[in-house]
Amino acid sequence: GRLVDVYIERGKVSKSAGNIYIGRVQNVLEGINSCFVDIGKGKNAFLPISDYSGDIRKNEMIVVQVVKEEVQDKGAKITGKISILGGLLIFMPNEGKIGVSRNIQEEKERERLKTILEGMAPKGGGFIARTASEKKTKREIVREGKFLMKLWSRINREIRKAKKSNKPVLVYEESDIVTYAAREFLDKNTKQFLINDRETYKKVKAFVRKIFPEFNNKIQFYDSDLPLFERYKVEAQIENLKKRKIPLDCGGYIIIEQTEALTAIDVNTGSFTGDTDRETTAMKVNEEAARIAASQIILRDIGGIIIIDFIDLENRSNRQKLLNIMREEMKIDKAKLRIYPMSRLGLIELTRQRRKESILNVICQDCPYCSGSGMIYSEFTMYVKIKRELLRKGPNIKGKKINLYLHPKIADVFTSKGFEDVENQLKKKINIKKDYRLHQEEYNITS
Repeated sequence: GRLVDVYIERGKVSKSAGNIYIGRVQNVLEGINSCFVDIGKGKNAFLPISDYSGDIRKNEMIVVQVVKEEVQDKGAKITGKISILGGLLIFMPNEGKIGVSRNIQEEKERERLKTILEGMAPKGGGFIARTASEKKTKREIVREGKFLMKLWSRINREIRKAKKSNKPVLVYEESDIVTYAAREFLDKNTKQFLINDRETYKKVKAFVRKIFPEFNNKIQFYDSDLPLFERYKVEAQIENLKKRKIPLDCGGYIIIEQTEALTAIDVNTGSFTGDTDRETTAMKVNEEAARIAASQIILRDIGGIIIIDFIDLENRSNRQKLLNIMREEMKIDKAKLRIYPMSRLGLIELTRQRRKESILNVICQDCPYCSGSGMIYSEFTMYVKIKRELLRKGPNIKGKKINLYLHPKIADVFTSKGFEDVENQLKKKINIKKDYRLHQEEYNITS
């Protein structure tokens, strides 16, 4: 199968987006119209004042919801505008507005959904019909609306209890990752929802029976000797997410460079030369690159500014076609996204809201040798560096002999280039010893 999205939870480190907390305002920054709130998670969360109705004062206890996970040094982003997410609807207990997803375009259907939602919204509260609500019966929509309102009543009771403690506390935890996936991705187009853990299977089955009974038979327990990820070749596709260079079937490739400021994706023809004119060759590579780039953006959950440098196209209609392909491929993306027209330099710019912690931050850590730069000293640089270290330390080593333990690759450089000048200066014999346990940048100088 082709991997189109991936969510990973590691041990007890669970996602916090959607969680509701009572937090303490730590400081209010009038200059940037925002404040920082202690929600009991170590790092203070960031709250734009425009996302909170009412005045905010230092040390005040307020109810907030996480809208964006904390990332590396940045705390979570939070809002005071609480929303409870369902499969068909979003319930906003403190906002009296009715809305319909812009993906539902048929005017008659939009009006039908609005009428249903207006008929059940409580005083001061409102609903938004999600894309999945399209063509659903009134009974199905009302059933979920009642469920969300009942859930909010339970959360509200927890809030009232928690406020008495006068300390930051979690009052509502968003669904675990598997239940979340069932709510977000289970629809009429889903063939199977496979789960390989018996307890999780029972839990999700009960959830779906209550919320989406019509899809209950799609939840299936995977019971096979062949691991689930191996059967669908998922592990290999996750492994590819670490790669900077992604090959294309046509022979070209894309390079993905992520920095703090933006992500750049460079498209190259590689070994593909084509058998027609340059424009046709460039377009073929660009088309495949657009599809792969879109897939990688979603899978890696790349947020912020994204710039894709396609191979230059002269034909205006080809440029527009490429832009249309990019927009079509990104339609499955659940993140807020904006795609700008192609520039004169052949660049397509996107802005995308990250939904969760970057997949690379979850499955990887910075290399302890290169500190995440992706580079280590060259063999010749290590040769020069170690020679300098020998000259510095050598005079203090007792005896007429120095043992130098090196990674085999570095040892070979010393053997080929020689080190007699150092021996002559120190008046000591240097014995090169290969040690496969050493990293290429590691070495030991002993007597």
